[in-house]
Amino acid sequence: MFERYSEAARRVIFFARYEAAALGSDYVEPEHVLLALLREKSIFRMLLPDEARQQIRREIEKATSILEQASATVDLPLSPSSKRILAYSAEEAERLGQSRILPEHIGLGLLREPEGLPGRLLAKHGVTVEKLRELLASASAPHAASDN
Repeated sequence: MFERYSEAARRVIFFARYEAAALGSDYVEPEHVLLALLREKSIFRMLLPDEARQQIRREIEKATSILEQASATVDLPLSPSSKRILAYSAEEAERLGQSRILPEHIGLGLLREPEGLPGRLLAKHGVTVEKLRELLASASAPHAASDN
């Protein structure tokens, strides 16, 4: 399932499972994916200062009932909404003409569900689908690549 995912995107999925286990969830939910994205060194580090990332973490922890922490060795399944987010991320990569799915595409997938907790939290901090798509498009432009 994760053949098209970059190494960084695979780490996001790994850490999403870790976050779900730490919060005692039986499934990897979109909010766990967001927590994992905030760990990864990606565009979200540029878009969200440390305080915003910490505030998002606190709000997710407050909104989700923390149950008994599950073993980190358990391979928790993705919830249907997380599977939908990952399908959106593949669509976003294709839309941008990229063959690999990056953490940023996963973020776009989260933002495509604006009523979900991750979408609401990101929007609250000024991260929108349009803004993220624009940043990704400019980062993948030929002149942007030569600036790095």
